[in-house]
Amino acid sequence: MTASTAPSVFDKGESNAANGTALFVAEAGDRIRPPLVLLHGGLQSRRSFAPLAGHLRDAFRLIAIDTRGHGRSRLGDRGLSYRQLEDDVATVLEVLGLSDAALVGHSDGGIVVLRLAASGAARPRFAVTIGAHAGLAEGDPTRDLYRGLTLEDWYSQFPADIARYEAENPEPNFSRLFEATRAMWLGNGDDAYPGERVRQIETPLLVIHGDEDFLVSRRHSVELADMVAGSHLLSLPFVSHTAHEEEPGQVAASIKAFSARIG
Repeated sequence: MTASTAPSVFDKGESNAANGTALFVAEAGDRIRPPLVLLHGGLQSRRSFAPLAGHLRDAFRLIAIDTRGHGRSRLGDRGLSYRQLEDDVATVLEVLGLSDAALVGHSDGGIVVLRLAASGAARPRFAVTIGAHAGLAEGDPTRDLYRGLTLEDWYSQFPADIARYEAENPEPNFSRLFEATRAMWLGNGDDAYPGERVRQIETPLLVIHGDEDFLVSRRHSVELADMVAGSHLLSLPFVSHTAHEEEPGQVAASIKAFSARIG
């Protein structure tokens, strides 16, 4: 089941001003439970967490954010970078009083989680990344994949997701969003991947890796876990880049166990 066809628990929410744009924030679960913020991957939306939410809403207050330009959030006049997304999410978390909420991020969302935890822009109770890497060397095969990726490729592979975006975004322009996101994936420097800065993370970190992930290699995940003192690595067999959609029960059980371990 894809993010486009899964029934969503994140249909209702509100927009919050952040650095010249407005980010859509939706909630699920009982507000008296510990808050858990969900950050989606590139060219996706909060809806990608619908399968996982069904396994987590009994234990957490879930807060799903559409990052800049995605879902129901406006792109604004600024270009996309991981630093910009970090700043945007930090602003919203502060406004909502959630700067110490636990964070779960998939792919680009996971990279933003790493930046937030490393910079101190947020002080999460714990952090979980799914299919994310700390850095992407210039010669990495994933960069070649990003360089060769075209708008036509995305339209042919994910037409339902694009249709959903065009139906709900207040200023839909998928071509612009695609190019901005691809430029972010290929970025370098302080505004891009956190790199060595993840060594500054003191937040308890769980790194989740799918053994069949075509974007984030096992080496990427092991290196990330090794760079963050005291972190934990969960490798899931027969799972690709979207572990939270492919095996939501396993991922949710691991997040609950990690939360219980921290106390």
